Amino acid sequence: MLKITLSVCALGAVLIAGPAAAQAPALEAAGLYAPSAFDLALGAHASELPTDQFIRYACGTNGGPPSRPLAGWTGFAECRPDPSTGFHEVYFLYDNELEYVSKARGLVTQAALYQYTSAYEIPVVASALFDDDGFYVGLRLITDPRVPVALREKGSALGNFLIARYGEGWACEELPRLPGEQPYLGSLIKRACMLSAPNENAVLSLEIHQFRKAGQGAIDLGNNLPTEGQFESSTRFEMMLDGPVENGAARAAEIAARPPAGPSERELLAARALNCPGCDLQDADLKRANLSGAQLAGANLTGANLHEADLSNADLTGAILDGANINHAILRRANLEGASLKNVMLYETRLDGANLTGAAMNGALAGMAHFPGAQLVDVVMIDGDLRAARINDANLSRADLRGTWFDDAQMMRADFSEARLAQTIMWGVNLTGAKLAGADMRASDLIRANLRGADLSGADLTEARLTFANLADTTLTGAVFEDAQLPGGFSRPQ
Repeated sequence: MLKITLSVCALGAVLIAGPAAAQAPALEAAGLYAPSAFDLALGAHASELPTDQFIRYACGTNGGPPSRPLAGWTGFAECRPDPSTGFHEVYFLYDNELEYVSKARGLVTQAALYQYTSAYEIPVVASALFDDDGFYVGLRLITDPRVPVALREKGSALGNFLIARYGEGWACEELPRLPGEQPYLGSLIKRACMLSAPNENAVLSLEIHQFRKAGQGAIDLGNNLPTEGQFESSTRFEMMLDGPVENGAARAAEIAARPPAGPSERELLAARALNCPGCDLQDADLKRANLSGAQLAGANLTGANLHEADLSNADLTGAILDGANINHAILRRANLEGASLKNVMLYETRLDGANLTGAAMNGALAGMAHFPGAQLVDVVMIDGDLRAARINDANLSRADLRGTWFDDAQMMRADFSEARLAQTIMWGVNLTGAKLAGADMRASDLIRANLRGADLSGADLTEARLTFANLADTTLTGAVFEDAQLPGGFSRPQ
């Protein structure tokens, strides 16, 4: 096998910081930070590693899916030693708060950037390796094969970025090509590289693959149709501590002798919030807190961080949650009657069976939220965002929803009787069997809406757009369609 040494110039790789770096100052100023596996310091003990930036700890499987869930880094000993290294492998993901903030605000580019645990915007399966004493001695990154084809295609590029990151001196060799392997996108790459990196006190290794395996092709020879995903494009990277942990035995003994750590500030705050009606919790950090059944009636939670918190069955009657981050949280059967949720973020939040009667929700960002069976009688959500929300069987009678976006929402059998729906955007919504009697739907946009079996008696659809809408079996007694754009073949009711 031919052995070669690559320099950054010879490789021709260009290290581009990308959008994440450009946004970093603004994110830090806002108290948000995009995590990175490279922030973990080799030689640190599991008890010393940062925890806020990482989630979903589990025993790793050498780049495969997570196995046994762990509470954190310090659970490393629950994982069997990795056969190839003898170390304990802990799988982890990046914290997803930025992803959900971006999704709630409709920032498509940023949401795509933060959606995955990644390196140089290329999704990876990440894991940390710990020795028996709990010291972090290695990082393993393997490009994620579960992502969409367009992202998986970039897998081999990660190797180039990593080679450029750590500079010159890589020793690389070309790996044997097997029978039937063919180039992909004009290249057949099977390369293994090593680097001793004194500045990192580490030894680095990586493998880069880009090719089609035997039997893979751009065209399916069975039907002459284009194939999708038939290629290998991947990078496997390991950064291992070069030598034993300095003073490891003494440090491990000192760490073991420390008294158990007490509850964190966030845990103490969450314990207080469990029974805190009327409390001032403005800007409180209750991220991922277990607040199931909490008594928070009348509490001030303005600007609070409740990302992924569990507030099921909580009493939030009359609470103030203006501007709070409640993305991806659980509020099943929570009581929010009369609560103020202006400009709140509720992206993908579960509100099944919740009571929001009379709640003030102007400007709420609740895309992909779930409201099945929820009570939203008399709710006020002007200029809100309910795109792709699930609102089946919910009661929104007399709700004021003017100017709200409902694109692609599922609202089967929902009750919008006498609701104010003027100038709403309802492209492609499913209102099958919905109750819209007496609703004000003037100038609403219902292109491609499914209204089969809906009750529109007495509804005002003046200047509404119903192009390509399904109005089969609807009840239209007394409905007003003056200057409305109606689907082809539809007879305007007399």
